[in-house]
Amino acid sequence: MSKSNAKKSTPNTKIVVITSGWVVLGEVVKSDTVTRIEDASVIRVWGTTAGIGEIAIKGPTPATVLDYAGVVEVKDHAVIMAIDCTY
Repeated sequence: MSKSNAKKSTPNTKIVVITSGWVVLGEVVKSDTVTRIEDASVIRVWGTTAGIGEIAIKGPTPATVLDYAGVVEVKDHAVIMAIDCTY
């Protein structure tokens, strides 16, 4: 998926910032030690005028570039922050 083909958000849709600079959009499922991001896309280009929060609130813009990544699993200690999406 390139450009912004994101679906409408659900209560589990989040933007997850991971160590080493990865920023992933998808459906988050938590377990004891792992954050699993399903239907995940890496946000390669934000394409916003108001930062990453704009994507969380309004959804990806036409200039946003998302690279589909399937399922991403990250150890909880590698998650810097997660932003709820409400678009």
